Amino acid sequence: MNSIPRRELGSSTAHRQGAVLRWALGGILVLVVSYLAGLALEHHGWVTYQFPQTVLWCIFPYGMAAHWLYNGAYLPQFEGRRFLFVATAAPYLAAPLGFALLQQPYSRGAVLLVYVLSSAWFLVGHWRDRGQQVLSLAYLDDTVPQRLKELLGDAAQASQQHIALLPWTPHSENDAEANADESRAAPSWAGVVLDRHAPSSAVRERWISTLRLQHVRLYSVEAVAELLSGRKILPNHQTQDLWTLDGNPAYDTVKRLADLILTLAGLPLWLPLCLAAGLAVKLDSPGPMLFSQVRVGRNGREFRIWKLRSMRHAGDERTARFAQPNDDRVTSVGRFIRRTRLDELPQLWNVLKGDMSLIGPRPEQAQFVRLFADRIPAYPYRHLVRPGLTGWAQVQQGYADSEEQTAIKLSYDLYYVAHYSVALDLLIAYKTLRIVAGGFGSR
Repeated sequence: MNSIPRRELGSSTAHRQGAVLRWALGGILVLVVSYLAGLALEHHGWVTYQFPQTVLWCIFPYGMAAHWLYNGAYLPQFEGRRFLFVATAAPYLAAPLGFALLQQPYSRGAVLLVYVLSSAWFLVGHWRDRGQQVLSLAYLDDTVPQRLKELLGDAAQASQQHIALLPWTPHSENDAEANADESRAAPSWAGVVLDRHAPSSAVRERWISTLRLQHVRLYSVEAVAELLSGRKILPNHQTQDLWTLDGNPAYDTVKRLADLILTLAGLPLWLPLCLAAGLAVKLDSPGPMLFSQVRVGRNGREFRIWKLRSMRHAGDERTARFAQPNDDRVTSVGRFIRRTRLDELPQLWNVLKGDMSLIGPRPEQAQFVRLFADRIPAYPYRHLVRPGLTGWAQVQQGYADSEEQTAIKLSYDLYYVAHYSVALDLLIAYKTLRIVAGGFGSR
């Protein structure tokens, strides 16, 4: 059996985490240079004593940015630059609040200087490691490329720039010349991809065992598709891969506190805005200001969700139905509040009550949940976390108006359930702000 060229044992996420860690440690030099520059500027009387002191304090937002970049290494590679921007900007934007809570005087110029330099440092590191951001994999089963293309669907073409996938043909141990030639010609593989649906044989199993003995990382086609697409891909809709999902109790607690703090802090902004939008709804068309539905939340518990009414009042209509593009039920004001997401503002009351979170899978109507749970076995697993005002599926796919699109939306929701963290929530929040400005996914 030939030895395939490879990196050290570890997943692609582990390799990216290692690169971030090494670059972050090197970035301490940025803080040292900034501090020395601050001392020099203070010596010449161009800045106050607070400038170099603030630079030293900035080791905390720098460390937080590095920590988030490290923990976000699992995110899809096409989100790399966007997440880098979010992870470096958020700690420095929060720095003034930290100084205020500590009642510590600080220099805004110093915070800005360290932010610019550290962001530039991480950006250079991202550019420097762009070669490692391409997932170089060999495949043993001939069915892998076609199977991967089927799983990725419309995203297959865009994913080609993030993966190098080439066949690997095992040689016998006696074929030393072929082994040497292949070792010289092949790139540094991150592992070998296997198709779990490929026919099994004694020879194939022997190759797989030998790969493991050589400490070669093995990937299923579904795992590679998840790395490339940001979706939880399940083989033949089987749910065994979801049995081990436990959630994250510690982060659930932190997230709940963050929901309460952010919602209450924003109350002077969102409550008047909600009242103004509600008044516009009342003046635009007859009917109530608010619209409510029974939705399904965490652990399958039903609750009543509130929204500003954006459609013509339909009395006691109880049949659940998808909103369609250019739906004639939507009023003129309703179209605006849907595009800007103002119709979702009353759901902040649901956030305060604990029915929802700011970020999580969107809660679905109870009738749809019962229908989809019968047809899609993995559907109930999306209820392992609190539903949210916005979620991973919303920022990646938009509105789903059919069972087929709901299945795709579910794969994004399950990815969130499996990987939710500060890193992923920060990225969702950033993409949501961009989407609100552009109106993507509204109906």
